[in-house]
Amino acid sequence: MRKRVEARPLSKTLMSAIVSSVVAVAAVILLILLSFVLFLLLDSSLFSNLPVRPYSYYIIGAISASAVLLVVSLVFLFRNMESISYEAADRKVVQNEIIRTELAQSEDVVMKYLDEGEKEIYSLLLDAGGTLLQRDITSVKGYSKATITRILNRLESKGAIERMRHGTTNQIVLKRVSKKISPK
Repeated sequence: MRKRVEARPLSKTLMSAIVSSVVAVAAVILLILLSFVLFLLLDSSLFSNLPVRPYSYYIIGAISASAVLLVVSLVFLFRNMESISYEAADRKVVQNEIIRTELAQSEDVVMKYLDEGEKEIYSLLLDAGGTLLQRDITSVKGYSKATITRILNRLESKGAIERMRHGTTNQIVLKRVSKKISPK
């Protein structure tokens, strides 16, 4: 069974930006076509039996109108793009704040289920930005390699970390807290 994806409504600002860009593209195409027609009208022998002057005024007027339309649509487009970038920046700030709050709460939850050695290594990983080499953990904490391996095995089984091969050692990476972490 296929999942139904809900369509999100486009914001007014984004719709205005799309309309402005379509109008700008149409104005450019109109400018190019009218300029080409004016060039043919003034420089071609195809229209030798027509009075060229009245038609050229109409075409020059149309070129001027499409140039004004292009400028106006570009002004609206750039104003809308600025608003869209502000909206995106605000949304990013809110998302970062939510993530920070969730991580702070999740660290407390994780710490409740860890024993003393696991808490020390977990805190060390937090302080290091979430990733460390296993040999660096051994040198910092003063535990034996076997003790560090056992503690890391327990943390990995609780879903708090992930080990990835890195040369002759492992790179230890904190995982996002999930419901897999369970009591001792």
